Amino acid sequence: MTTISARPLTIDAYTKKYPGVPAEAILKEDLLRLGMTFTDAAMEAAKGCRTQAYYLFSYNISAHGDMKKGVSTAAPEDIVFRGGPHGLKRTSVRVVLNAASPYVVDMVGGVPHITEHGVPIAEAVYPSKPAYYGTTFADGMRYEQVVPLLYDSYAFITTFRACHYWGDKEECRFCDINYNLRELRKLTGDHVTADAIKDLPKVVDVLEAMSREPDPAKRMITIIMTGGSIVRPVRGGPDNATDFNLPYVEAIRERIGRRVPIVMITESQPMENVRRFRDAGVTSHNANLEVWDKRLFQWMAPGKEKYIGYDLWVKRLVDAVAVMGEGGVSPNMVSGVEMAQPVGFSTVKEAVASAREGFEFLMSNGVIPHLDTWCVEPGTTLAGHPPIPLDFLIQADLAWYETWRKYKLPPFAGYGPMGAGPGIAIYGNTASVDLGG
Repeated sequence: MTTISARPLTIDAYTKKYPGVPAEAILKEDLLRLGMTFTDAAMEAAKGCRTQAYYLFSYNISAHGDMKKGVSTAAPEDIVFRGGPHGLKRTSVRVVLNAASPYVVDMVGGVPHITEHGVPIAEAVYPSKPAYYGTTFADGMRYEQVVPLLYDSYAFITTFRACHYWGDKEECRFCDINYNLRELRKLTGDHVTADAIKDLPKVVDVLEAMSREPDPAKRMITIIMTGGSIVRPVRGGPDNATDFNLPYVEAIRERIGRRVPIVMITESQPMENVRRFRDAGVTSHNANLEVWDKRLFQWMAPGKEKYIGYDLWVKRLVDAVAVMGEGGVSPNMVSGVEMAQPVGFSTVKEAVASAREGFEFLMSNGVIPHLDTWCVEPGTTLAGHPPIPLDFLIQADLAWYETWRKYKLPPFAGYGPMGAGPGIAIYGNTASVDLGG
């Protein structure tokens, strides 16, 4: 058991500062920006749970070697927190590992709890494995190494594990996709395969097994497909994300039909390619903008600026709504990079105003950006950057929610329920979906 401190708790201070914001949202954002660590007893209790998959990025603040041996591969991929002194409703959150975090998962009364400075805040519920985990192919590869399950709901497929922007030193400054792939090849555990290209027949076999999951609590509600940017032929094949990914979409729809949405995340595509995705069975096409401010976009995403450019990227997002419909165009915004130094805004007020401006323009045109709280990962250009103020994340979430309600928009497709207050949403990468009610 950790030693209890007399220091004030963040959740107590911020529920007083923001009385209209659910305590669940405050804790969730602080866990996403500061991460968490686990005591030996809490790790023992995690044995047999669904563990860190490293399916795209590391999503951790600490490098593997900076944590106790085995933690980075045996810790849960995500958790649900609930209860505690604030009577928190069940809330999904991504597990961001940070050996120096003030948040420690420890055993309290024989049950895992999130603690801050040794004080229990909420019970932590570890995810159990779905039925298809442990099934193996003839070559010994496990199904979960091909397609992991996230938040007991999302099938996540990284079709192409590398990004061509990295080869030319034009990667997004917050991104560790290629670094994560290199690190993955050094690890053991239940994480996804380190193959650069996902084997299509295996992907389809796994998704068919997932579609037969007997437990409704672990039902696959969406298929999320993504990969690194493609700007030249991949192993002598397609030289663009549309031609590379369409065979996967077509094979999936042929095998399991159209009940489950497919969210396709690629770099910005011409409208004729977006139509091809739609016609093949893609439900939502998300070309991640990352940040609204044009000057920050050009600095933060040099590859995207070089090959497509900010103005065309934004225009295509707006144009895509006529193809995919409202809810079917949802670019990711990395919430917090607005304040990345030395180029980002220096005050919370300025940064939130910029984010709100972006939400207003995009949502007024039927584009529904989704937020993903910035995790400062060790393999990125911005490694070691100080955490973004919690005030920014809370205020940006409020700005997103208020704008979303203003335009009476649907949820962004494929990510489950949202906007009805705490205890409802599935998506664990932002607390914006936990507001409302």
